[in-house]
Amino acid sequence: FVQAEAPPGAIFTSFRQAIVRDHKSKIDRSDVALYFVHWLTDLAGAEPTPLAGCEKFVTKFPLPVLNSFLRSFSFVERIATQSETQVMEEYLKVRWEEHEPKLGPQPMGDSAIAKMRLACMAQMNANVVLPAFDSLSEEDKDVLNVEMS
Repeated sequence: FVQAEAPPGAIFTSFRQAIVRDHKSKIDRSDVALYFVHWLTDLAGAEPTPLAGCEKFVTKFPLPVLNSFLRSFSFVERIATQSETQVMEEYLKVRWEEHEPKLGPQPMGDSAIAKMRLACMAQMNANVVLPAFDSLSEEDKDVLNVEMS
């Protein structure tokens, strides 16, 4: 989710179905947030380093990636009350607005979702990837627009 590598259905549908099915829609954002905090601690402890602390986050996650991961929690918890698509689109819009260096106005039209996902995936290279996308043939853009929406 953090790098927008998959469409919303692939990321959230099974998870959302499980929480709705198992809890009969009585789940709220704090329940989902607790799950992700547990997942974060599980990830941190996946490679035990006695007495050395949480090396996985310190040495193997670039700070911008870790910050994006933590920032995503406030969006993922919305899956309790919003659709998969709503959660993903809100996340992509915020990531676009918060990107450094600035990417300009949010994209509109058929390429909007593809461009916002590419910006998340490219991270610091978004200013190179987005012009490359714009230089593609219309046919290639159409394929990516469909595949990434």
